[in-house]
Order: sequence, then structure tokens, then C-alpha cells
Amino acid sequence: MDTGYADDADAIIGARPFAAGLQQWLKRSPLFNMDKMSAALQVVAEGRSDLPFMWEPYAAMRYLHKPVDLILLNNNEHVLSNPAARLVSQGGAVDWMRFWLQGYEDPHPTKVEQYKRWREMRAVSAK
Repeated sequence: MDTGYADDADAIIGARPFAAGLQQWLKRSPLFNMDKMSAALQVVAEGRSDLPFMWEPYAAMRYLHKPVDLILLNNNEHVLSNPAARLVSQGGAVDWMRFWLQGYEDPHPTKVEQYKRWREMRAVSAK
């Protein structure tokens, strides 16, 4: 049985999420501390197999009415060698950071909807 992901998570937190270890998970797990997040978060899933791992932080931020965006790339490679996927991932990250940190919006017509969505997020998070 492959327990690689569980073993990695346990090593990061320092305990298994049961019995006495549960208290440590509640203190250290990023997902149990999303209420403390103050930054906008863009989550990028690298293909459908990556989506379950990326869904938890996305869903937590949405539940808390915090600004979050989910991008699903149409590939399964960790190192993005596909130019189109790389442009979506890296270009999208630049757009996201410039919007949230500088208030900048790229005037390109293909980006109108993303900025509309992000402005709505900003308005909700300001409340």
C-alpha cells in the first residue's frame, strides 16, 4: 500500500492525525488554519489527478469567503513543458499577483472575465 502522501503530511506536521497527534494537526495543518489567511490565493491543479489535492485549500477559502481562484491545467506534468500550459500557469500567476498587490489590470480583451471575477472577490473580501 502506497502511503507516500500520508507519510509526507505526517512528517510535515510532526504527528499522525489521530489521538494525541490530532491536537498537533489542529495547530499546524494549513487547512485547519485557513481562517488566519489574509492573502488572496490562486490554486493551480496540474491535471485532474492533482485536483483532489488542490480542492481542499480552494474549498476552505471559498467557505471562509476569502479570495481564491482555481485553475485546472489540462496536463499531468509537474514541470510544465507544454508552452500553452506554462503560459496559463505562469502568466496567470503574474496577472493574479499584479491585480492583488498593485491593483493592475491587463487591458487585453481576453482577460476581461478574469478581472471581473477577481474584482467581485475583492469586493466580497473587503466586507
